[in-house]
Amino acid sequence: MKTDRIQAFSDGIFSILITVIVLEFNIPSYSNGHLAAAVWQQWPKFFAYVLTFSYIGILWLFHHDMFSCIQATDAKLNVLNLISIFLTTLLSYSMSLLSESLVTHNLSDLQFSIIFYSLLALSISLSYLEFYHYLFQKSYLLTDHTIKFQLQDLRKYPLASCLIYLLALISTVFNVYAGLLFLVAGILFHGFAYWEIAKSA
Repeated sequence: MKTDRIQAFSDGIFSILITVIVLEFNIPSYSNGHLAAAVWQQWPKFFAYVLTFSYIGILWLFHHDMFSCIQATDAKLNVLNLISIFLTTLLSYSMSLLSESLVTHNLSDLQFSIIFYSLLALSISLSYLEFYHYLFQKSYLLTDHTIKFQLQDLRKYPLASCLIYLLALISTVFNVYAGLLFLVAGILFHGFAYWEIAKSA
């Protein structure tokens, strides 16, 4: 089975998801002359949006590059892709939870939202780890069989991000701000990982 339809479907989901997350914004209530202050009060939404947009964008880059190396797909790869896409679509919800808890600043709610986001990010990293592992085993699906050795090397990046998100989960139990810091570090690490891969390409 060719990859055209699965790529088109996946790209469509990524596009819709990025469109959906910006719909979280609305013009705040304000009195004349105080629009700037009202907009500033929306900083948690901006923070959660920039974080999530960056994350989704980087995931799309990894997904796009991975499928550009695949010449054919099979039933299991299709299912793995659906699972990964499903997890990615939940980022919109996790973004809403994070921005809302940052607004209310309730530590219990903030702890839950960071744990939820970190657990979701961990699951997404695990899905990409499984992608690389499966393609290494089924190298006949690749455009070039030698690519499987590159995929084996790429596995170090989702492994590292899994560790960062585990640290985010654990540290959030003790300190929500430490957990948030590790969560942000995990997403920044994805950007670093893609930059390193792009330089070596």
